[in-house]
Amino acid sequence: MSIRLRLALVFAVASAVVFAAGSWLFVAALSSSLLGSIDSQLAVQLDSAGRYLPPTGMGRAAPGTSTPRTPAPGEYVIQVVDPSGRVRGASAEAGRTPMLRAADLAKARHGRLLVSRSDEGESERLLAGPLEHHPGWVAVAGVSLDVRNGTLSDVIRELLIAGAIFVGVAAISAYGLARAALSPVERLRQQVAAVSDRDDAPGVQVPRTRDEIASLAVTMNQLLARLRRALARQRALVADASHELRTPFAVLTGELELAGRPGRSREELVAAVDRASKESARLARITEQLLFLARSDEDRIPPRTERVNIRSLLDSSAEHAAGRATASGVRCQVNAPAELVAEVNPDRVREALDNAVDNALRFAPPGTAIVLSARAADETLTLEVSDAGPGFPAQFLPHAFERFARPDSPRARSDGGAGLGLAIVSAVAQAHGGHAAARNRPEGGATVTLELPRAHPSLDVPGPTPS
Repeated sequence: MSIRLRLALVFAVASAVVFAAGSWLFVAALSSSLLGSIDSQLAVQLDSAGRYLPPTGMGRAAPGTSTPRTPAPGEYVIQVVDPSGRVRGASAEAGRTPMLRAADLAKARHGRLLVSRSDEGESERLLAGPLEHHPGWVAVAGVSLDVRNGTLSDVIRELLIAGAIFVGVAAISAYGLARAALSPVERLRQQVAAVSDRDDAPGVQVPRTRDEIASLAVTMNQLLARLRRALARQRALVADASHELRTPFAVLTGELELAGRPGRSREELVAAVDRASKESARLARITEQLLFLARSDEDRIPPRTERVNIRSLLDSSAEHAAGRATASGVRCQVNAPAELVAEVNPDRVREALDNAVDNALRFAPPGTAIVLSARAADETLTLEVSDAGPGFPAQFLPHAFERFARPDSPRARSDGGAGLGLAIVSAVAQAHGGHAAARNRPEGGATVTLELPRAHPSLDVPGPTPS
């Protein structure tokens, strides 16, 4: 069931309930008003009941008394009843049979009594009370309620007809109003449905009404823009990954083909297998980095923090890079307080440090040092990896943490780097609720910084200790 139809039904039901309650109150007030008017007329008739006494005495009917007839609807009838229960005087329509029972007559001798009753389908209203100047005598005035009941029936019938018309009009109006109110939403839905993943249109049209629909259109355009950017990043990632993986696969295939040719010497086979092994390791490294970044895009890298010694993490990363550093003629140096601790994910932070050190190893000149440092201030842990190389090109700094971004230099593209290391550093920082930054040092070289929250330094922190 559509929203428009549901709104129309709800509005119709609500209108019916409100109209029924109002009609009930109106009919009740009308009935009470009619009964009040009838009771007032009965009281007037009761006050003049004495004129119906026979002028010749109390024991006989007056001469010329007319034969009783059926009273017309709404016509008042009067009886005067003596203490023995006999009718001594009455209007022409009242007859000679008491209109009240003996028990009611006994009550009426002590005060006025108002009675409503139905007899053979006819309703009547009776008012009885003591007859003035005649102790023990009772005057009774009555009137049929058929006129009043007929009036109420006509009113109720007309209210039912008017109520049906009112509810119908209310339902149709509610449906039309809901349709008019939701038509911009339907237009937005059609425009969104028509958006293609390759459509460069800005998005849906924003109405000029400055209302909730316009806000919804703006939000949809923002969502579409985010989805387009995400799709563009995904396509770029696939394209860059394909480009990066193509070279090692081609090298690996060529080495295996050469190794399979007849007449190759043992030394040539060993060299081919060694080169194939290096390319396989490079493929594995790129695949792992891509998997890590894909998980970071899906927020599947929970920090799982624990209280760890930061100096130990830096020492472990320096030891891991010691072999490559020695081969490149550089050394790793750690500057961090020995008792500095923080709540971080040690595996992820170690992975970020290893990638930052690996990036520094590619550019650090022989005879220089790669410095791994850490400090804590204002509940923030700052980790830095610095080198004394040529630094980042100025045009590269804004893109340093983008995936597959590499400085435009022959060395950067020939040393096996895929441009994913700094992207992983940024992903680890963001997973901890922090951020990563890259800058060039005034004295030369570059620095990669991780700023992570939730640091808890020791109260007794010694000064930096070089390693």
